[in-house]
Amino acid sequence: CCETLRIRYLNRAARNRVGWSLQDASAKTICDTVATFDVDAFHRKTAALLDGSQTELTVELTFPTGPIEVTTKLVTIAGEGGFFVSAVRDLTERKSLENAKLQTVSTVSHELRTPLTSIHGALRLLKAGVISKLDDKTHGVVDIASRNTDRLLSIVNDILDFEKIKCNKMDFSINGMDLVQCLRDTVELVSGIAAEQEVTLEIDNSLTSATVLGNADRVGQVITNFASNAIKYSPKGGTVKFSIAQDDGSIVFSVKDQGPGIAPEQQRVLFKPFSQARAGDGSKRPGTGLGLAIVAAILQRLEYPIGVTSEVGAGSTFSFRAPAHLVIQTQTSCKRRTGTI
Repeated sequence: CCETLRIRYLNRAARNRVGWSLQDASAKTICDTVATFDVDAFHRKTAALLDGSQTELTVELTFPTGPIEVTTKLVTIAGEGGFFVSAVRDLTERKSLENAKLQTVSTVSHELRTPLTSIHGALRLLKAGVISKLDDKTHGVVDIASRNTDRLLSIVNDILDFEKIKCNKMDFSINGMDLVQCLRDTVELVSGIAAEQEVTLEIDNSLTSATVLGNADRVGQVITNFASNAIKYSPKGGTVKFSIAQDDGSIVFSVKDQGPGIAPEQQRVLFKPFSQARAGDGSKRPGTGLGLAIVAAILQRLEYPIGVTSEVGAGSTFSFRAPAHLVIQTQTSCKRRTGTI
């Protein structure tokens, strides 16, 4: 029950997991399922279901019996009110396979990072003409090598970042941060990539500032990933639009591209590690399959709900929401601002 959190029904598998009989379950609340249950965190997570901003909520939890995935929906029964309906999946085997794969690639990545950084630095010196002036043909070869080294370093950094999150070694210190300024800084950072791909970046915003509780480095990482993906999947001459808006006390960030879109069945694997969704045009772009998994893990830690809407042939929109209780202050300009980079 949404109001009392009392359990209406548990099937046999769920009762076996917590060691209750059917009679025991009828006298319990969801808070009794585990000794470390955080009621406040539960209410924050399910607020998006109650206000209608999300229709389904999926979280991963660690029980004494092992890791689980809980998918929750809100249903209303006439005359009885609202109820949370949750499906629990055992992730023990999946996590074991993921951890084995991550451990292997992380070990290799640590070994690769130092020589790759040295090669990258040497190639940049060559490109800049510090060592000697290059003819056009040699400069083109060095440029190709430099771009591919950038890509390899990006892959290595993704793997190491994902390992840090899994091992709780990534900094998630929470402070007041300006989401609008974070967006501007990040868009400036990726503007060079957009120019290379002949993609226009546009910021559509009515807020001059939006101070929220978060971590500027982690939020910048999320926006950078969203922006890079949007640019990568946009056609030449296309536009990627960024937006920050107020919505019932919350602050919603979104980035919309004009790419091929993503079919519903492919959207299910978007945020899973080492998985790459196939775009609506049937093609797959280069990548580790970790970028959006890192984004999802970061936003889960920050307690910012993530969202995606996409239609094949009509582009995709990725978003996250800073809930109202994490919003400190906003300032609105007299008129909506639209900037193109």
